[in-house]
Amino acid sequence: MTHFLNNDNIANYLTLRFDPTVNNLFDPLKRENFTENIIENIDGKITDIVKRDLELKLLNKNISNISLALSGGIDSRFTLVMIRKLFPDLKIDSICVGFGDDDDEITRAKDIAETYDCDFHELIVDNVLEDLPKLISIAEEPRWNLYQYYALEESKKYSNILFSGDGGDETFAGYIFRYKKYLQSLGNVENQTWLEKSKIYLSCHERDWVPTQDQLFNKKLEFSWERIYENFKPYFDNDLHPINQVLLADFNGKLLHDWIPSNHKFGMYLEININSLFLNPQLIALSTKIPWNLKYDYKRDIGKLPLISILNKNSGLDKFEGTKKGFSLNLLNMWKNYGRDIILTYLNSDSESVKENIVNLTWIQDSIKLVDDEINKDLRIRYISKLLSVLSFEVWYRIFVTRTLNANRKL
Repeated sequence: MTHFLNNDNIANYLTLRFDPTVNNLFDPLKRENFTENIIENIDGKITDIVKRDLELKLLNKNISNISLALSGGIDSRFTLVMIRKLFPDLKIDSICVGFGDDDDEITRAKDIAETYDCDFHELIVDNVLEDLPKLISIAEEPRWNLYQYYALEESKKYSNILFSGDGGDETFAGYIFRYKKYLQSLGNVENQTWLEKSKIYLSCHERDWVPTQDQLFNKKLEFSWERIYENFKPYFDNDLHPINQVLLADFNGKLLHDWIPSNHKFGMYLEININSLFLNPQLIALSTKIPWNLKYDYKRDIGKLPLISILNKNSGLDKFEGTKKGFSLNLLNMWKNYGRDIILTYLNSDSESVKENIVNLTWIQDSIKLVDDEINKDLRIRYISKLLSVLSFEVWYRIFVTRTLNANRKL
């Protein structure tokens, strides 16, 4: 990316966590991609596409060992089951990242690895912010949620070919925690404009913005919620079912502008080949044609129905309960252990973003006080997340604009 950001770019990064105006590595989906069809034998078609994909990536290249980013959830388990089914003798090294939290998925991931005969490696990251300058210098974007790098770095010890579950949530309706909320908030679909739908959609992404979002920016930036909402007009100004509108927005949002570009940059830096079964163009094309209610069960609030069906047929979903946590971390623990100290060190009156009249110092101070008050847990988490976004922008600004921070500096 260019190391110049205009006001809208900055507002997008600090409000959405990504900038939808940046060029994509993948073509974005459009309304016509979601023309639903009657599809016979969905499980069989998915399996056939995956089989052909794996044969091209592994069999035809005579690959004997790979690495796999493994959590306790459906996407990485599905990937492991499909690979093991087709390549029973392939050496697989699985990597699971934890952050020292009680709810890490390491135990579950280890059980899965043992079930499907692959070596298991657990990696505990004590401080996900310590290497933020380095990670931002590689990704070249002001984002803090770059800790997938540690799994990628670890995977290189075992193979230069890595498989992940990226894209499974977006293609097969895995973000169930907000689908029901979105539909319930929507009310009467016919009476909702694209603008109202966009507002409701963003209200289901509470960790990306805070109630005082407009106060975060100095007046010089001229922050506008209207310009933020305008980013989502193509996804909601159409006749698609609301769930398909959300899937369209999800795919063209964080997946295209956050996960994929970060992994691409990290892969090039580490010289590893990162693959995902869910980002195969044929599988994407099939998934968008599948009627939404065959991917997401509204009454039971369960997503990824075809993947679950395939896993059940291959004894791959034994003892699976609930929604995966994946490679996420406990922000409250992080704040207490080291996050607060780092925020105070880099976000203050000497911050470049404050001195350049981009970020409002009063907002920073008020937000830190709100988190320290320990009154509302959910609100505290939102403000921690937003302070971390501002921290990532400050680090990015010092590396690429003022050049006052060395990328090898530890936070």
